[in-house]
Amino acid sequence: MRWSKVIWSGIPDKLSKRGVARLVNILFVADVFFPDSVGGAGRVAYHLARELSWRHDVHMVTRNPNRRLAPYEILNNAIHVHRFPVPTVSHPGFLFSEVRHSDELFRTIWQTSPPDLVCAHQSLPAITLRFSPRFRGTPFVYCFYSPWHEEYLIKTSNVVGIRRVLHRCVASLMKAIEGWVARHAQKIFVISRYSREQVINTHRCPARRVVLLSPGVDLDAFCLPAEGKEAMQSDFGWPGGKLVFLTARNLVPRMGLENLIAAFAESSVLRRQAMLMIAGDGPLRDRLTRMIQASGLESTIHMRGRVSDDLLIKLYQGSDFFVLPTRALEGFGLVILEAMACGTPVIGTPVGAIPDILTPFDPRLVCEGFRGRHLRRKLESVVTTPAVYRFPPEQCRRFVVDRYSWSEMGRAFEAAMTPLVHPAAHLRV
Repeated sequence: MRWSKVIWSGIPDKLSKRGVARLVNILFVADVFFPDSVGGAGRVAYHLARELSWRHDVHMVTRNPNRRLAPYEILNNAIHVHRFPVPTVSHPGFLFSEVRHSDELFRTIWQTSPPDLVCAHQSLPAITLRFSPRFRGTPFVYCFYSPWHEEYLIKTSNVVGIRRVLHRCVASLMKAIEGWVARHAQKIFVISRYSREQVINTHRCPARRVVLLSPGVDLDAFCLPAEGKEAMQSDFGWPGGKLVFLTARNLVPRMGLENLIAAFAESSVLRRQAMLMIAGDGPLRDRLTRMIQASGLESTIHMRGRVSDDLLIKLYQGSDFFVLPTRALEGFGLVILEAMACGTPVIGTPVGAIPDILTPFDPRLVCEGFRGRHLRRKLESVVTTPAVYRFPPEQCRRFVVDRYSWSEMGRAFEAAMTPLVHPAAHLRV
C-alpha cells in the first residue's frame, strides 16, 4: 500500500502541530548505519530515520558485511531495516558486489512497498536507484557528509608506486560517482556550513538545493555524571592530581592521533601532569601503540580499544577534557556534542566544522593548527592555567541542549521534503 495515499485522520496534537498530516513512505539508503557500525555518519542516518519513523513509514537499505547480521529486522518497532550482502571492503569485488546486491534488494522493495521519497546517505548504492526506470519519477535527496574521494586518498596516502596511481584512478571514479549523484538530487542535506561549501565547490552543486540540518545528541544517554567527575575518576582508578584527556576516534590517518601522541612525547609538562585515554580501533592501532612505546609513554597514554556505548559515556563523564585532533575532513564531529552533553569541554583543531561548533562556546578551545606542536601548546596551556579553562559541567551541557536536537533535524527534513512529495497540496503551518 502506498502510504502517501492514506490521509491520517484524528491526528494527535503532537503531530498536527508539526503540520504533517500525510504518511510518506521513505526509503533510506546508507552504506553505514548505527548500530550496525560505529561512526558519525551512521548515527546521523539512524537518528534521522528514527525521528521520521514516528510519523512516516521508513525503510532503511544498508550493508550486511559477510552476512553477519539479519537480512531484515524492524528496529525500534518502527524502522524496517533491509540488509544486502557484501564482502569485506578489502575484497577486490567489493564495489561490484555492493551495486549488484543493492539493486536486487531495491527491486524487491519496489514491488512490495514502492517509496514516495528516496534519501541516499552515501553515493555508491544510489547509482542503481538513479539509473533505474522504476525510481525515475520518485523524488530523490542526498545527504552529504564529506568528499568520498578525499577520504579515500587520505586512507591510501602512504601507498607508493603503481598502486598509488591505481588509487588515484579509483578516487577519480569516486568523485565522478558522488558528483553525479549529488547533482541529480533535488535537495542535498548537509550538517555543517563546512560541508555545504564542500559540496558546492567540489561537485558544482547549486547552492539553492543545499539544506543545512544541524544534528543532535541523545540527551537521555549522554548525561552529566550523577556523582561528579572526581567520583568517576576514582571509580576508574585514575591517579589523582593529573588532568585526564580523552579522545574517541576511528584509528585512521585523518583523525590526527599521531600528532596528539607526538604532543605528549614532546612535552615534559604533559608527561608529569596529564594522562590521555584513546578509545577506538582501526588500521593505525599497531602504529600508534609502537609510537607510545618508543616514546616511553605507556604510563601516560592508554589505548582502550573499541569500547561499548555505556563505557564511552562513562569515559566522557569522567574525563576533564575531550580532545579532537583531526587533521582533515571533519564534516561535523558528533563526539563534540556527546562529550559536552556529559559535561566535558572539548579542545579541537581548526579543521572542517570544528571551529564552527566550538567558537560560539569559547574560541580558546580551538588550537592554532593541527600539528603536534599546536596540540602541545594548547594542552600545556590547559594544564598550567586551569582557571582559564574551567567550565562547569552544567555550562557545557546547556550549550548542547540549547542548540542541537534530533527532533529539530527531523522537522527541518520534513519541511524540505514535503514540497517534493506533495508539490500541489503540502500543508503549511
